[in-house]
Amino acid sequence: MWVLIVAVVSFLIFLGIVALLWLADALESREIRRKRTQSWQKPLALLSLAQAYDPTYEVLWEAPIAALQLIESGGESGIAVARLHPFFNKTAACFPEIYEGCSFVHWLRFLEDTRLISWDGYRVLLTAEGKAFLKYRFVTDAMAEA
Repeated sequence: MWVLIVAVVSFLIFLGIVALLWLADALESREIRRKRTQSWQKPLALLSLAQAYDPTYEVLWEAPIAALQLIESGGESGIAVARLHPFFNKTAACFPEIYEGCSFVHWLRFLEDTRLISWDGYRVLLTAEGKAFLKYRFVTDAMAEA
């Protein structure tokens, strides 16, 4: 009789542990989703498209412009996203105060939100706005040097 009681109690404890593990997993998944959503909503606070034309902020835009030029060299098929990672790493190392808490994906989202690039899976394309940005930027640079 005691064996039957111990077996039933053990089975109930097992079911309780399984339920607690399921609850912990559900709560952890919710927290991960919340953090992911929160990170998408946080824009790069110190960068804006208007600053790209300001000589004071020119050094902050060197890496994004170099990345845009590389994307433009890919033509209509674009380039692999992984080829842009060195640009992000270099600029994040040079300006840690600006890129603090910013990931590579977040940087790409910033370029996509400013409509300079189109990101589809593992490929990145330069948009019409991105092409116009590069063209106008170089026109204004040439005028500033003259």
